[in-house]
Amino acid sequence: MTMGNQKCEQKQPARSLKKIVDVSSITSSPINFPDGSSFDFQYVANQQLVGVLQESDNFAFKVKMPIATAPVNSTTTMAGDTNLFNLSKTDGAMMKAFSQEAGVSSYKTQYAQTAWCMVNVPQARIAGSVNSFELIGGGGLTIGYTPAGPLPGTGVASAGIDVKAAQLDLSMMAYSPLTASVMAASNVTSKQTKTAVKFSINFGTWSVGPSAYYQTPLATVTKKALQKAVDGLSSQLEDTEWYTRVMANHDTHLVVVGGTDVNLEVGDQLLVYNEEYYWDGEPCNSKYLGGGAAAGSAVAKIEIDWVGDEISRGKVIEQNDYNAVVGAKVKLFKMHAADYVPPAAGVQPPSDGAESTAGQIVAAAPVKGSSAKATGRR
Repeated sequence: MTMGNQKCEQKQPARSLKKIVDVSSITSSPINFPDGSSFDFQYVANQQLVGVLQESDNFAFKVKMPIATAPVNSTTTMAGDTNLFNLSKTDGAMMKAFSQEAGVSSYKTQYAQTAWCMVNVPQARIAGSVNSFELIGGGGLTIGYTPAGPLPGTGVASAGIDVKAAQLDLSMMAYSPLTASVMAASNVTSKQTKTAVKFSINFGTWSVGPSAYYQTPLATVTKKALQKAVDGLSSQLEDTEWYTRVMANHDTHLVVVGGTDVNLEVGDQLLVYNEEYYWDGEPCNSKYLGGGAAAGSAVAKIEIDWVGDEISRGKVIEQNDYNAVVGAKVKLFKMHAADYVPPAAGVQPPSDGAESTAGQIVAAAPVKGSSAKATGRR
């Protein structure tokens, strides 16, 4: 019983906010077979990376970015119109309800020409390459490729091979989508990934498509290598400050990108920063030259009062003389306390919108990093 009580008293891991990422690509050479056919390993590596990121405890993977149509050029301007956004059915319905509650009839008027595209920019973009991929059969027979090029497959029968071991070398990096600067890099070597396996490859079946590949232990070996590389990136980015973006301004409330997918919860408080952006030509349609906001220049503080699948809404609890623009950067101020009790809420937005607090925001710097605890540390 004593041991049982001790187990119950163990603290749960601190909640952390997932960084929003997307994928550029994982490059790979094809696997050439002795019968003259080949297997598109690059395709399956990218497919598996998507799955690994979706299962990640540290990254929120976006297949499609939130804004579907550039609002400055769109002929569809009605608030909450689903043609403007890539949202789940529930999130789309709530966005429309929030807009109607706030009396917003057009999104065009609130999208800043220089900043709206920031809504669609993830915090990091992931790319990589499979530098070598070797399938080792009995007697040392090997097919695949190395950095030197395709392996000749000497002695391998043209019909197939009995694979005894597999190994691959994988490089992966996370970089800034705006500046292309490398934020983190990870390498997984052949020595780390070499795994004893036992299965047979029928070259004719493999050349048709990836279905045969997924039915072999090789898919598990590749997935583990991708997971190891992603974990390496995550570890290096642990101290990188989490942020997201304002997606809509509804006066007393702001809608931000990120919901349960990034681990936001009702009661979390966020700071909002309008940034300056500099472009080589047309804003949001040319080379980004730089920008940002001073650390103490937050224009608003919000407290999350509704969390959806991929968006959340926050009530403005402090605001200075400036309104948050769509695309403004949003950083964590503090997570709700462990004993926080969220107010009763329904699926509809409140009808008695509270007025924002006027004047300068009185707030300490936001919590740095993505793993701030629920203690309110500042």
